[in-house]
Amino acid sequence: RGANLLALHPEWAWVAAASPMPIFFAAAGWANATTSAAAAAPRIRTLVGVATTVVVAWTVGVLVASAIAGDPGVVADGARVATQPAWFLAAYVPLDAIGATLGRIARTRPIALTVGSSLLALGLLDLARFGFNAPQWTAWPGFFLAWVVPWLLGAWWRDRYANGFAEQRVGALLALGGGLVGFALVHWFGYVAQLIDAIPGKRSNTTPPTLYTAVAAVAQVGVLLILAPYLDRIGRRWRRLWDRAGEAAVGVYLWHLSALALCGGVIALGLPLPERLTAAWWLTRPVWWAAVIAVALVFVLATDAVRRRLRTTQQSTAPSVQAIALGVALTTAGAALVGLRGPRTVPLALACSALFVGAWFALRGRSQSRRPTKASS
Repeated sequence: RGANLLALHPEWAWVAAASPMPIFFAAAGWANATTSAAAAAPRIRTLVGVATTVVVAWTVGVLVASAIAGDPGVVADGARVATQPAWFLAAYVPLDAIGATLGRIARTRPIALTVGSSLLALGLLDLARFGFNAPQWTAWPGFFLAWVVPWLLGAWWRDRYANGFAEQRVGALLALGGGLVGFALVHWFGYVAQLIDAIPGKRSNTTPPTLYTAVAAVAQVGVLLILAPYLDRIGRRWRRLWDRAGEAAVGVYLWHLSALALCGGVIALGLPLPERLTAAWWLTRPVWWAAVIAVALVFVLATDAVRRRLRTTQQSTAPSVQAIALGVALTTAGAALVGLRGPRTVPLALACSALFVGAWFALRGRSQSRRPTKASS
């Protein structure tokens, strides 16, 4: 059916409050707290390159299906689902490009003031939309206000960590405060608990984000602060494993729904399955998970091989400020289009691909062949 489990069982919506995207932005705030736009450009280009591969691959599928059948049909549904993960680039890339500025703000301004201002602005946007029926487009500035909250907390954490502070105590305060406020927003102010769009007819916390999104982010960062000492020990013990996992993480994230869509397509062709949530259904879940993981692994390994090949054969000078700005703008537009509409028709597919390919070229800088020097020879 393609229905989301939370749409079928809304009472389980609190599970999706743990959707980990806020943690991603908090980690990015830490990692990019001193990174200039020029220094961030190669990493941004790598992210955009993987996303471009996903979008272009599904664009080709939509074009081929349209040429053969006159309509993309189920391929359009697959393209819509599979490319959804690329939405995060619309928020991540602009914040990454000004990472050093956000890091400086986190270091020199009271974190309660910067985060509090974002929360207040989000609350006012929500009040206008939900209380006074303002058009939905007026709430889209909240897209950046919501995701900059965990980003600023991550940058602030990095600064405080260097100077020493009570990580777990601060984490407990953030987790408790964010959790209580989030609980109140759901029970008394009409918000929903999940951080993914799953229940038709209910408020969305992601398109565009709401005050609840930012409050949940505060709580999640608090939990991460509490767990940080234990995670540090695990990280030191299994450093090489986590390094490899980190290298593959973005590929897994951007490809996993492609694998799911392709395996779902096999079911759509008539593969018999037991009734959902029965004992037989649960017993077949390991087989299903293994199939999806195997398909995703093929995509991730292929992408990683290409990325490594490009890295070893070419190096690029930093792109100009204007080129970085153009690449950021095109990525934001492409990711927003993918997130809101997806490449489910031929015009949309071509537009999405053109924006991502254009962003990738804008961010490439001037390529130089990497040749061995006499000394290295």
